[in-house]
Formats: sequence, structure tokens, C-alpha cells
Amino acid sequence: MDSPERAAYPEPMPKGFYPLPDTLDCAEILNRLPVAIALVDVDSGRFTTANEIFRESFGSPEGDFSTWWQGVHRAPASTASPAAPPAPPDSSMRESIESDMYGADGYPRHMRTEVRLHGRHLLVCLVDLTDSDNRQDLLRQALAEMETRSITDPLTGLLTRRRLEEASLSEMHRFRRFGHPISLIIADIDHFKLINDSFGHPVGDQVLVEFAVRLSSECRDLDVIGRYGGEEFVILLPSTPLAGAFTLANKLRSAITQAPFDRVGPLSASFGVAECVAGEDWHSWVTRADQALYRAKSGGRNRVVAAPESAFNERDIKHRNRLDRLTWEDGHCVGDPVIDAQHHHLFELANRLLTLVREAGPPADLHATIRTLVQATSRHFRDEEAILTAIDYPRRDQHAKAHRILSAKLDALSSQSALGTLPTSKLIEFLAYDLVDHHALGADRDFIPWLRRPPKAEESGAQE
Repeated sequence: MDSPERAAYPEPMPKGFYPLPDTLDCAEILNRLPVAIALVDVDSGRFTTANEIFRESFGSPEGDFSTWWQGVHRAPASTASPAAPPAPPDSSMRESIESDMYGADGYPRHMRTEVRLHGRHLLVCLVDLTDSDNRQDLLRQALAEMETRSITDPLTGLLTRRRLEEASLSEMHRFRRFGHPISLIIADIDHFKLINDSFGHPVGDQVLVEFAVRLSSECRDLDVIGRYGGEEFVILLPSTPLAGAFTLANKLRSAITQAPFDRVGPLSASFGVAECVAGEDWHSWVTRADQALYRAKSGGRNRVVAAPESAFNERDIKHRNRLDRLTWEDGHCVGDPVIDAQHHHLFELANRLLTLVREAGPPADLHATIRTLVQATSRHFRDEEAILTAIDYPRRDQHAKAHRILSAKLDALSSQSALGTLPTSKLIEFLAYDLVDHHALGADRDFIPWLRRPPKAEESGAQE
């Protein structure tokens, strides 16, 4: 699998701005955002790019961030020392400061400066608080759009390679912690170069988009799909052993061959499958899948080949599907008493359901407990969203969307239990992976830094 080295910045860096090699269409993205934004190289402290609003407000920044900061905080003919610049944040925190700054026109503006880490760069956002009550909303929208664009392939709408690798590392951490199997599939369009050579790159792009749609249509909501490079796609399959991944890969292969592609006709694809094994890292895992893909290509294409290694035998799989109990630990706490108490209660309800499944309890008791879980989950989601709004958590809208998806899944399980058609494997997967492992012990931990932030001065005064 091709993995070209990331381009390096020219040294020494002259005046001006350079496109970020690890951010697609960075200048275009920044120019669309409604607030002044610039990017600063973490290692050198120098500006690498700034959008149009930034340049219109403060001119083209030159040199390093600290020097620029001192300049815009010093009034004309003033010798007073400027305020200290915000400290660079770590990977989970952001620094914010309000101050009076002098723009290119020489007039003071009351600004809020937000600095956060974004890959190898500091993302510096400047919001004018002088004459608008909606500036904070603009900042939030800008940061959300910046984050979405940075993790999404602009052509197919799938995740980028960088974001896919981050998701894979997160799932590997859960694999080591809980033992849930994870597998991945590498898909590669057969003879794609001939498509570009014969029909042109615009038609090739249309094929990539349609290919991505067909892959997505066969995958579950919890599967993670990304474009890994060129015509290669990677699908991460949580809670899936090698056999399940192999079955899905064959379904994907059929989805590609079952109907011709617009403008180019019938196509096929080759697939490599590998299950993560204990002790291996991301590079070795994806390399085994890539080697399986190579065997599929060399064996005639339009086929699925699996790496033989598997972390689980049949006895392990049966034991995992039985799953006796979910264990609550102090380390599961996020630090808010309401959220932690409700999480603990959800664990208890989930364990009550697992006991009913294990002991083949009465269907009426199973359904009644599921309904209790539905009510407790709904109350928890409502309370948690109110808390996230109060602490101004920037990803609360995405978190609320995840709540809606989980609620819909739980409602569907409840309906199946009422009809007596609920597969116990589906219930176990939802409890152990969707609700507990992926959400309560995964997504919910992302807002811990905001829970630990000290309250604003005006909020503290109001409480007193």
C-alpha cells in the first residue's frame, strides 16, 4: 500500500504563508469561515497561513506569533507592555483570553482569542466582541466546520486517512481493555488506473464516490469507513471477529459487481481482511491486511483474502457472546455527580438484562427491564445534554445526535422484545458496545476537560 512521505516545510521559512501538507485545501477552508483564523507551526512558533478576514483585520502576519501578539496589543505611540499571549493548550484543552487589540486601521477592538491544538499546528481564532452578541456562536460554528472538514475526505465524504487511524487506535485500546474483537477490511478497485486513462479523472472521481456509497450501504452504523488513499478504502469493524469480517467483505464484493457503474460499466474490487491480534500495533495490523489484499490481486482480483491470524477461537467467541457482567469501576467516573450516578444506574440495568438473558428469564420480565432502561436512558440523555449546554461544551450538538441514534436503536430493541423477536446477540452488542463501551466509556470521556474547567468569573459571582 502506497504511503508517500509527508512533505516538509521549506527551511528557513521566508515571509508569507504556506499550505499545510496534512490539511486538504486548507486556504480555501479557512477563507470560508466567518471569523479571523490563522495557523501557527507548533515547533517554530511562526504563522503558516491566515484567512482573508484575519488579513483584512490585522494585515498579513509576519514572523512568530509572540512578536505579532505584542504588536497588535500596543496602541500607537504607547510604550505600555502588552498582555501575555495565551499559552498553547495540550491535546484536550483550549486557551481563551479577552483583550483589546489594534487592527490594521489603528482602532481598538475588544477581541476574544481562542487557541487550540490542531495536529502539528495551533489554530488561532480571533472573535470581535465589540459590537455583536452573536460572535461566540460564529466562533463555535467556525471551529465545528474546521473540525468536520479536517477529518472528512472532500470527494467521498468518508473519513480521511488520519482520522481513520485515530479511530483505529481508539478501538485497539478498547480491544486491549475489554477483549472485544476488531477486524478491518482494505478494499481496492481493480484496474482503476485504466478508468482514469480511458475516461479521465472526473469520471474516475465519480466512480470513487459511487464506490464509497456502495460500501457504506452494506456496513453497520458502528463500522468506521475511510478513504485511505487513491482508490483504496479501509473499513474498521468493531466487535467483529475474522469470520464476520470475511463475510462482510464478500457482501461488499457482490455489491460492487452486481450493477454497472455509470459511464464505465461493470467493475470489480479486491479485498484484504485481518483481525487485530494481541500485542500488535496499528502498522503491523494494517500491513497484514494489505498483504492479504496483495494476494487477492495477484490471485486474479475480484476476490476476498483473509490474513490467517485470529485472536479468538470458537470457544472464545461463544464465551464472548455470552458476556456475563459489566463491571463498574471508579475510573469510569467523569467527575459530575449527576452523570456518574446515572451511568452507574445504567450499568445496573444492563447487568439485570444480561442476567435475564443468561438465565433465559421470562420474556415479560425481559421486556419490562428493557422499558425501564429506555426510560432511564432518556432521562440520562436529557440531563447530560443540559449539563453540556451549561458548561458550553463545543461538541454538544454532535453528542446530542449520538444520543438520538442510541435512543432509536434502544426503541427498536424494545419493539422487538414486545413481539418476542429480539435476538439476544443484538441486545448484548447494544449494551456492551454501543451504550457502555463506545458511548459511556468512550464519547462521554471527551467532555471531561470541560467539566474540570474553572467557572467564569461572572458565573462565580452570580453563585455567590
